[in-house]
Amino acid sequence: MKKPCSLARPLLSALMGLLVLWQQAAPAHADQLPFPEPANENAYAVPIENLRLRVWAQYRVLYNASNIPSGVNSGSLPSAGTGPGKLNFGDTTGYDFLRQRMRLAFDIQQKDSDNVGAYMQLEYRGGFGGSSPAASDPRGETGANADGTANAFNRLQARGVRYGYVYVTPIENHTLVVGILPTIDQVGRVLWDGEWDFNVGGAALGGKVSDGDYRLGFYRIASDLKAGTIGQGFGKDGDMWVADYNKPLKLGAYDLKVGGHFYSLNLGKTENINIGDTHENWAALTASGSLLGTGAWNSYLMVNSGRIGTGLTGNNHTGYSTKFEGAVPIGPATFNLFALYASGDKAGHVTNQFTTPEAILGTNGYWGYSHIFNANAPGDVNDFGINLNNGGAGLWTVQGQLKFPLVPKLTGTLESGYFSAARSREFGTRSGTAYMGTEVGGMLTYNLAKNLNLDVGVANAFMGGFLANRTQATGVVRDIYEVFTRFQYAL
Repeated sequence: MKKPCSLARPLLSALMGLLVLWQQAAPAHADQLPFPEPANENAYAVPIENLRLRVWAQYRVLYNASNIPSGVNSGSLPSAGTGPGKLNFGDTTGYDFLRQRMRLAFDIQQKDSDNVGAYMQLEYRGGFGGSSPAASDPRGETGANADGTANAFNRLQARGVRYGYVYVTPIENHTLVVGILPTIDQVGRVLWDGEWDFNVGGAALGGKVSDGDYRLGFYRIASDLKAGTIGQGFGKDGDMWVADYNKPLKLGAYDLKVGGHFYSLNLGKTENINIGDTHENWAALTASGSLLGTGAWNSYLMVNSGRIGTGLTGNNHTGYSTKFEGAVPIGPATFNLFALYASGDKAGHVTNQFTTPEAILGTNGYWGYSHIFNANAPGDVNDFGINLNNGGAGLWTVQGQLKFPLVPKLTGTLESGYFSAARSREFGTRSGTAYMGTEVGGMLTYNLAKNLNLDVGVANAFMGGFLANRTQATGVVRDIYEVFTRFQYAL
């Protein structure tokens, strides 16, 4: 064996000496570390045995193939469509994509302070294999100005904090949360929804009064918004106030839950362009209970009144919306049905329009049973995302769903839906129509292992003239399809 050279021999001796000294030395302090340590962090370090840590994780890979046109997901004006499906129904082509998404959430409390804690959720999403588009939807932004924030609360970056907040219960049964909140309306998730990444900065207080549940909240919408109904931008931050109260009632032997809800959105006018103030208010009554003994139902009745600032003075309007949903078991299967209506107006008028915060601010949709016309996991990454406002024409839809077991660990789901605008619209020289289309679809869900599922589904929409006429005068593709799969693990 070749001996070390004369220069290597003293270097080896020095390294061995340093190793012995390191083993004998006390644990290193901050000033002994070979890199600068952030100031004061050590002073606040809490031993892990003093913490209560809860962890949640979700990972999914999904595949989607369709011929859904680009730029039509707002259900209003198809504009700025840049995706592979092109803009028009008449020339849209089939395309497919793979996506992955990972979410990791932490809930942290000190064991000696169980009335206060912090919660945050981290997210990474991108193309399967590591590519990271700015948004998970491959069709590109729609209706957004290039010189401003495309959407103040949606279209998150491909990685980062999705939301995070501190919660404290200073008085028993009353909890305050402050931070980036995943807020959801309590009317039926038809106005705004944290699952659509409506995650906004704010504070909310919730708890019990008598035997009812309440929520009071204040949210701040990001400034320089340049998307949505107005599409030109607001010059200052907008505020949203929420108030909810839900109370159980007993009518004889029948258990009922009723609620009252009030929401207010205020977006100030800008000094640079001629956009008036936008002030919108929503007041709603909700009710829910059992149905035919073992089933359940829920409903709402809501009025929306305000002014959308599309000019110096804006346009005043008052609209209405209502929904009834029921679920009934049929042997081992479950049948779900809901009907939803939101008022609209003819082209160029706003008096009878019903609008939503998402319609004004630039996102779309509500959760339903269909996969193409509205969002329904696991195909919710690619759909029309029709909003209740529906470009000002309103919405009328009836949707049904049947979920049934096939064999152990395998479940089937069938869905169908009818969609129409509340008011017909004429587009150029094309005759007015309200009929939007009818959709049918099905899905299989297989439980591969605990917390691990594989979903495979297909849907087809037979298009009416309401959406198709606005994008193509002749040669309109009347069928839109979607094939989707989702492989998902969730704790």
